[in-house]
Amino acid sequence: MTRSKYFLLFCVAFILGISLGSYFSIQIWILFLLTGLFVSLIFLSGKNKKIKILFLLLIFLSLGFIRIESEKLSEAEILEIDKLNNESVLISGRISEMPETKNGKQKIIIEDVENTEDNLNYELAKFVTLSLSKGDKFSESAILRQAQDDSCKINGKIIVYTERYPEYDLGDIIYLQGKIKIPEDFEGFEYRNYLLAKNIYYILYYPEIKLKEKGKGGFYNKISDYRKYANNLIKKIFPQPQAGIVSAMTLAVKSDISEEILEAFNKTGVRHIIAISGLHMTIVAVSLMYILLALGLNRNYAFYFSIIGIMFFVALVGFPPSATRAAVMGGLVLFAVKVGRLTNAGNAVIFAGVLMLLYNPNLLRYDTGFQLSFAAVFGIIYIFPKLDDLLKKYSNVLNIKTIFLITISAQAAVLPIIINNFGSFSLLSVFANVLILPFVPIVMLGGFLLIIIGSVNLLTAQILSWPIWLILSYQIETINFFADLPFGFVNFEKFGFLFVGVYYLGLVGLVNFRGNKKIHP
Repeated sequence: MTRSKYFLLFCVAFILGISLGSYFSIQIWILFLLTGLFVSLIFLSGKNKKIKILFLLLIFLSLGFIRIESEKLSEAEILEIDKLNNESVLISGRISEMPETKNGKQKIIIEDVENTEDNLNYELAKFVTLSLSKGDKFSESAILRQAQDDSCKINGKIIVYTERYPEYDLGDIIYLQGKIKIPEDFEGFEYRNYLLAKNIYYILYYPEIKLKEKGKGGFYNKISDYRKYANNLIKKIFPQPQAGIVSAMTLAVKSDISEEILEAFNKTGVRHIIAISGLHMTIVAVSLMYILLALGLNRNYAFYFSIIGIMFFVALVGFPPSATRAAVMGGLVLFAVKVGRLTNAGNAVIFAGVLMLLYNPNLLRYDTGFQLSFAAVFGIIYIFPKLDDLLKKYSNVLNIKTIFLITISAQAAVLPIIINNFGSFSLLSVFANVLILPFVPIVMLGGFLLIIIGSVNLLTAQILSWPIWLILSYQIETINFFADLPFGFVNFEKFGFLFVGVYYLGLVGLVNFRGNKKIHP
């Protein structure tokens, strides 16, 4: 067995330890004791290489257990968090991510949350007095209790839902007064644990808000200002609903997409084209590279243009963790395509996953986006070359066949996760994706170019926009057609992780790894 195979096994053992540890708790001192025992047994095993490898695997398995156990909240910490449930609080915090606007409301995430015990200054007192004089329902007793109670600290981040206006920006520091709540699970979805994985402990619904300090005019604020400018420009260049889709694809602004269109995207399994995810980033990035290759660019230029596109997009949406992780995975796959050894990317992606799980092990169980991203990437790395080899006798005009097979490979890999997490699957998603995806990079690239042209001359941008408008109209009509088919969307019972495990074991058997395969687009 090669060193790379051993490396892969050790990484998988570590990830397996995190996975098992997220369901079963073992006291951390026992885990350290077991790890020490396995280390000792390696030295006592003599020259038996297989026994040493076995104990090394057990060590990495134990380390995975240790990492997830170290991240779990103690009962005392959970009780401390629960103490604030349904309490009226007056707090301040900094907006840590670009606010999302949807259905007439803003979703804001704040961090560096502080109570008001040290902040009852003249400005805040005036804010409270003015609000009370207007009839706002501030809880004076809660304010006084917070001012006197040093133990009333706010840990973690908080999701805030508020009115669409006034708009807030990344980096703003705001005062908030309202009733704080602990997230509740719903329909079998562990919503609280999902948020805990993102270090989000509480939710505030429609609190009173006052701007304490505007975000400093740094990099993120310039990005936020540019997104607003570009979004307004897009709405002048395109009519709706095309404008909303261009904004979602290029700026990750989904506030102008109607509920009807979002529902159609969901039913046809193409929602990822307007979402920041590894699934979307990888498929679009690889598709873009193959399109550039089909247009005559050499492999190096196609790779660098694709990487620049990924980096530009992630910067434009403010470097959120989900987009950054997706960019890393997409970049690794692109590099493998560049050197023509796609299956070589497997170890690199696994190692990237290990690094991400070292930072936040809760991603593995509670972040569906993380699961889908890695499944899609591995589908492209391992399933696509096999399908490409099976169908090599068929022509590949403009790399259409390649994009089709990439889509099928990703869909096959994410299928059990979608069914297990959402209890549903679009039977027509492969066909819808094949008809839609080849044009997504064109729309994104065209959208960016039109924003640049529109900032110089709006009329010129409007005249040049008609090919992109035509493509968008085709995409919308295609999505609506598939969404209206009565047999296209099937609901399943959630089969559980036994189904997921059996599915992937069968998939691994079908793929039957036999070494690296060169990819010739």
